[in-house]
Amino acid sequence: MALSFSFNLVMLDDFADLKEDTLAVEPGETVAVLSEYLLTTLVAHSDKLDRVMKTIATLNPCVMVVTEVESNHNSPVLINRFVESLFYASAYFDCLEACMDRDSPHRRFVELTVFGEGSRIIVAAEGEERAFRSVKMEVWRAYFRRFGMEEADLSLSCLYQAELVTKKFTCWRHCTIGVDGKSLIVGWKGTPIHSVTAWKFNCE
Repeated sequence: MALSFSFNLVMLDDFADLKEDTLAVEPGETVAVLSEYLLTTLVAHSDKLDRVMKTIATLNPCVMVVTEVESNHNSPVLINRFVESLFYASAYFDCLEACMDRDSPHRRFVELTVFGEGSRIIVAAEGEERAFRSVKMEVWRAYFRRFGMEEADLSLSCLYQAELVTKKFTCWRHCTIGVDGKSLIVGWKGTPIHSVTAWKFNCE
């Protein structure tokens, strides 16, 4: 396609410190933003989340692609967080059992670090310690509208490509690819795991 891309590495102690001038965007340059599991880490700090989104909006990106956990781990009620976390983690562990060897170091890392510590924080922690507070797509939709963002359609080729990727794995039959509005929902045996959406900024 003869497209010219450039990548600038930006190191920040706190992503909320992101500023437009740290990204060295040239005048007239086309910008696309990919956010993978980043915004969830800022849900507990709404002021920081707002600052990051305002900075991204000033870049006027042609598209922002967002991948997030499709589960509500932000309820103030303990039992609700416990039940939601239980269903989510159960589906993920079942996926790991089907798709990865038990002695895989990558699997051990996910089980111990991501889900072991992550589940403890989601269920048992309160206040500042409860750093993981994922919310579902319906919440992100309402939030993004505050910044004049409009959800973009995912093309049929995107959905087809997603199915092709899953079929590269022996356990693909249990992976579910669905659509919620304009967002792609990736699940395991019907339990939503991740969401993928594309957004455009309405700068008028």
